[in-house]
Amino acid sequence: MNLKKTLAFVMAAAALTVAQEAAPAAETSAPAPAPSPVQSPEAAVRQGPPKTPFTMLHGNAYNRVENEAAPDNVNYLLNKRLTKMAFNKFFYVEPSGEMGAFSLGSFFGAMDISGELGRATAGYATPSFAVEARLGLGQIKRDVKGAEIKETVEGDDWGLTLSKTLGGYVVTLAGDWTTYARETNVEPTKGPKTEQRYRDIDASLIVTDGPSASKHFWSAGIAFQRHEDELERGGSLIGDSLTSKVSIVPVFNYGTPALRASYANVYMGVNAAVPTTIYDKLDMRDTTSEKRIEASLFTTMLTLSPNILGEVLLGESLMLFGEASYTWKAFRYLNKDAPGEKVTLKESLADKVEASMGLRYQYKDWAACEFAFGDSFFTDTKSIFNGEGVFVSFGGFIYF
Repeated sequence: MNLKKTLAFVMAAAALTVAQEAAPAAETSAPAPAPSPVQSPEAAVRQGPPKTPFTMLHGNAYNRVENEAAPDNVNYLLNKRLTKMAFNKFFYVEPSGEMGAFSLGSFFGAMDISGELGRATAGYATPSFAVEARLGLGQIKRDVKGAEIKETVEGDDWGLTLSKTLGGYVVTLAGDWTTYARETNVEPTKGPKTEQRYRDIDASLIVTDGPSASKHFWSAGIAFQRHEDELERGGSLIGDSLTSKVSIVPVFNYGTPALRASYANVYMGVNAAVPTTIYDKLDMRDTTSEKRIEASLFTTMLTLSPNILGEVLLGESLMLFGEASYTWKAFRYLNKDAPGEKVTLKESLADKVEASMGLRYQYKDWAACEFAFGDSFFTDTKSIFNGEGVFVSFGGFIYF
């Protein structure tokens, strides 16, 4: 009986001890949350990628080779992946590129340089749709005795971009009307009117698989440009050179993560383009000989740009990255037919390799500073002291 009483006492004491230890935890612990409803696919997408050193948004010093698989930089978001602005809240400034940008999660904006002018960008983004407007305004009007003079400053830019997510793809349509040189139009009270047209009209349509890709990343599209270099006086074009033209450029970029580890990544890719340019046909009359002059110029080529980008973590806060690209004009064809000059050219030309190396310092996921060295830093010691060509790009972030 004594043994039974002893065992009963020990078991009762143990049960009391367990109850006393569990009681404070029960008092301090929060009640179990109710099961949350299953999130819709759109709600899951809105969260964006997890913040890690390899997924944080980069400055424009990073991925200058435009590898499709590498993480985004600010220019990539503004130009090709506009809907991803909805995933980011940041402030970015790039003194070397005279640029600043911000995103509030939906509303975003940027300030940069277009020609001789400052340009403002403003937009709104959701995971499914985004719109962006650009404006660099330089218009001058003068009324003088006997004439009205209108000038458009170099860099005058009116642009609009629309981006739409369709399943696992993003379709982006963009257009710009840009003045690349100062235009002066004179409308006198008497005499012929003079009008200069130094402008580019650009349009592009790009499709990318970025939202759905995991191993193979690509973008494809087509770009169009109308380049006008004309002087018109009294309704007649003045000039004797082939400068105004139309360019059509199909493009395809591909990238893939070739090597991956917890501390490093290597991305490889190739960018391809087939620019085709048709110059305006010259049809004019020689004022001295009264002979008719006709000329035409056509050119097309295939360019391939293999590229590679590597990044490695040097501790918790420091990242080293390097990148290189190689431009190869795989094939170029030119045909020129002008008085006294008939030329047909076929060539294949390997261009130089461009490479850069940079560093990124990041404090937690709050702030980062990023820069890449220009080639003159390594080849011209004077650049270190005169400040020319030291940095390819230098910028800093505040993340939210």
